[in-house]
Amino acid sequence: MNSDTEFAKLWRTNVPGIELFTAQLFRHAFAKHMHEEYTIGMNEGGQGQFLYRGETYRTYPASFNLINPGEVHTGQAESKAGWTFRNIYISVPLVEQIQTQLEWQGKGLPYFSQPVVWDQPLRHSFYSLFEALAEPTSQLEQQSYLLDAFSQLFARHASLLYSWRSPKPETRAIAIVRDYLKSHYAENTSIETLTQLTGLSPYYLIRSFRQQVGLPPHSYQRHWQLVHAKRSLQISKPLAEIAVEHGFYDQSHLNRVFKRTFGITPGQYQKGNSVQYG
Repeated sequence: MNSDTEFAKLWRTNVPGIELFTAQLFRHAFAKHMHEEYTIGMNEGGQGQFLYRGETYRTYPASFNLINPGEVHTGQAESKAGWTFRNIYISVPLVEQIQTQLEWQGKGLPYFSQPVVWDQPLRHSFYSLFEALAEPTSQLEQQSYLLDAFSQLFARHASLLYSWRSPKPETRAIAIVRDYLKSHYAENTSIETLTQLTGLSPYYLIRSFRQQVGLPPHSYQRHWQLVHAKRSLQISKPLAEIAVEHGFYDQSHLNRVFKRTFGITPGQYQKGNSVQYG
């Protein structure tokens, strides 16, 4: 493989609630998106940057990216050397299980206030965990590395209390819209429908939603379309059927949006294959 070749791989592990991702990027840029899971990323080479909570953060080799669930962010390379990194995506229920096993003293879920941190001792534990999840290993080995890595991560970088953003004047109205878009993610929803639900004017609703959520309403609905389509890819089902079932115009539309968000196509995710971009 050439040193300037882009590649990406996203795959499920045999541990429920964990996915792994590894990539080397030069040109590909991730659009604004969010994950239901925590993102724990290790930067290995080059330099990347991402927009997060209205600020641009830069990553360097040996640094970690810590992104909380539901937080909107982007991502792209920012050097001629590209950006090489690997991520562990871990679900909220599994984090709660780990908290119990660690006898976590904090209230609620752990919250990472700093999206980029330096932690040399954590690198060895992260690599050990990643390899144990990526290769055939015993359940006991995987669990041991999981507890070791996250005990360090929580102790040094997590706040004791996970607090969401401060309420805004239209919090209740925006919560109604969020619930509606999540429940009706596959429907061709109009702005008129949302204004009838809240009593807000269309433009004010869009601006308020973007301010509080970090995405406009249509992008938030697209997020849930991707979430459900991604789940459907875990079973053997035609891609064209999955696309239409979850609100995309056709398979091509699903392919474009999925790759822009996750770095690989739906078919590649379904097969668990690595991808070279060229």
